[in-house]
Parts: sequence; C-alpha cells; structure tokens
Amino acid sequence: MNRVFTWCVTAVTFGLFYLREVLHSNLRVARDVLARDPRLSPGIVSLALGDLTDRQTLALATLLTMTPGTLSLEVDEHNRLLHIHTLYTKPSPDELRASIQRDYERPIRILF
Repeated sequence: MNRVFTWCVTAVTFGLFYLREVLHSNLRVARDVLARDPRLSPGIVSLALGDLTDRQTLALATLLTMTPGTLSLEVDEHNRLLHIHTLYTKPSPDELRASIQRDYERPIRILF
C-alpha cells in the first residue's frame, strides 16, 4: 500500500512540475525568439546516467526533448552518458546537470 501511495504522489507531483516546466520553457524560448538581445547560451551537455535502466533512460530523454529549449542527441551506452543540446547552458552546465538530476531523475526512478 505504501509503494502505491508513493507512486501516486510522485506521479501527481511530477506531472504538475513537468506541466509548469513546459509552460515556463515555452515562454522563455518565445521571449528569446522575439527579443532583440536574446539570452541564449546554446551548448551540448553530457549527463551521467548512473544506474538508470533502459526504460528510465528513455523516459528521461523523451521528457527532456519534449521540453522546449532542450533536445536529446545521443545515449552513449559505453560511458553511460546522455548528450543533450540546450539553448541555456548558463549559469553553468553543472547547475543544469544538478537540476535535471534533482527534478527529473528521482521521480523517473519511482515512476518507471
């Protein structure tokens, strides 16, 4: 019973977070497309996948790709890395990695 409750709470919480993230990303990209001086800092960032399963890796790559401003490029299975292209590497790629691990990986481990 506790496992089902945890899954349900995580699903609702992550769903609301992800909806907010997609809306925020859409507005951010639209603002930068229309701005005279966009705040873009594009780049490629590698994320360590650790012990994520193939299913969890697929979920992470898909969710990141569906968020405006990010695109999953490749999964390096040998080194267990996910390479993503992002329009926003600032303030730093390390902060981007940390936010993805904090906001996406934990819920994905529970949901998938």
